[in-house]
Amino acid sequence: MDLMIDIEGLGTGPDTTILTIAAQAFDPFGKGHYEQSYYARVSLESQETRSIQQGTIEWWATQPAVVRDEAFAEEDRIPLDQALDGLGKLIWHAKRVWAQGPTYDMNILEHAYKSYNKPLPWQYYMVRDSRTVFSLWPEQPMPPTTHHALEDCRRQIGMLQNTLKYLNVRELK
Repeated sequence: MDLMIDIEGLGTGPDTTILTIAAQAFDPFGKGHYEQSYYARVSLESQETRSIQQGTIEWWATQPAVVRDEAFAEEDRIPLDQALDGLGKLIWHAKRVWAQGPTYDMNILEHAYKSYNKPLPWQYYMVRDSRTVFSLWPEQPMPPTTHHALEDCRRQIGMLQNTLKYLNVRELK
């Protein structure tokens, strides 16, 4: 089982405040995704020492209302340490962990785990970058990003599976 991870946050640095965390299990050579997924809205109160960038707040203000409402909804928020524990339970079962780009999601999550003195639930060699794979097929149709972390995981999974199939990749190490 592979896992696609996506987060939404209030900045771009490793210590950024996290709004939502999502992970979706899948087979890179299959179609679609498995039932195992994780989605959490993270309470801002549990992240008082994490950073917020004004430019990112301004960017969120330009997003459609439905996107902002999901990312900033007050209900069902949990503390960051609890969200990390929930995510970690799924990551421990993964063979590879994918994210969109090599420096955003995983760096922020690594910083968060370390800030709670929690062990990382992945090994460095497990992390993969889906954006680099997408670039190998420049003509691939690119569905729009929704900025709903779980929906974006599923979008990225579809694009990754399509690219691997297009490139006739049958094995990953």
